[in-house]
Amino acid sequence: MNTNMSLPDAAHLRETTAPYLNGLVHVTPITSREGQVLGNNGDTLMHSVFLSLLESWGVKLTSDPTRADAIVVPPNGALLEKYSYPGILAERLLGHENLPVVIFPSSALFTSQDPSFMFAGRSAPSVWILREQHSLDALVRDWGEQLRSAGVVLVSDHDVVASGHEHVPGILGSPVDERHVLIAARVDAEAPGAGGARRDQAPSLVRRAFHALPYGRLSTAAARRARAAKLRAAADRLVARLPDELRLEVGNASARRFVRVDASANQFCTFEEYASLIRGAEVVVTDRLHVGLPAAVLGKRVIIVEAGYHKLGGVYRRSLAHLPNVSFVPGPSEEGRG
Repeated sequence: MNTNMSLPDAAHLRETTAPYLNGLVHVTPITSREGQVLGNNGDTLMHSVFLSLLESWGVKLTSDPTRADAIVVPPNGALLEKYSYPGILAERLLGHENLPVVIFPSSALFTSQDPSFMFAGRSAPSVWILREQHSLDALVRDWGEQLRSAGVVLVSDHDVVASGHEHVPGILGSPVDERHVLIAARVDAEAPGAGGARRDQAPSLVRRAFHALPYGRLSTAAARRARAAKLRAAADRLVARLPDELRLEVGNASARRFVRVDASANQFCTFEEYASLIRGAEVVVTDRLHVGLPAAVLGKRVIIVEAGYHKLGGVYRRSLAHLPNVSFVPGPSEEGRG
């Protein structure tokens, strides 16, 4: 699939992780302390590709960490100091100091908090794989000595949706006739100008009442209607950031229907809706990595806009920059690097 586009493969990832995946492997859940699954539709896709890779490699899994020979942390977007998952992961590694730990390709952002606390007291090696160079460089520059002292080895690789791209059509479905232009502007805690709400922060009474509704197309449709003005405003701001030639290209798309929704956010789209929107797009404009990345894998015309945090630009440069169907619009701090 897409070999003509020269997408990366998972050979290096397999080589890096193989020494630790020979026995029983426990996959640490990306959940809050209360068991709430953290993440969105894009995280679901990433996790599905990750599990497909493990299956294709013949890795044997156990749900019981006390029976495991190694612990694997799935690829995720929660290893930022603004979120609570680093602390949760540290708690879940307690008592398993003698088991190797492998963190699959993720981004990281620790500007003031030393991330080595997650690996305190460990006697077995820890391999932390980063999916783009900025995260790796920042960890080496700011916390390299502390991480080395904690027995952590830092490695770079690709986002698993890129390196495991052959699994994406089986999860999302194959591309279909181009029906719309998708403008997927994020409106969550990582959106430009957003605050630092934690992924496992207790929701408000209004949000708790909303999430008590049965999850499905009716609830997501209701959420889109209720937040239509916010979604449209975020989409308009995203398009306004495009250079003139890209804005003109979007306006001249043959598909005249424009869909403006934060498709990766599961309060606005079910996973099936997310997949359908990507499959049926002619052009995708987004500051959501896991809208732009699978759309690129499916051969869509994709314009990725930096959201103000380095992961989109980093993944673009490492894994997608050579693809003719993908353009990147840098943020203010990335001007000249795109």
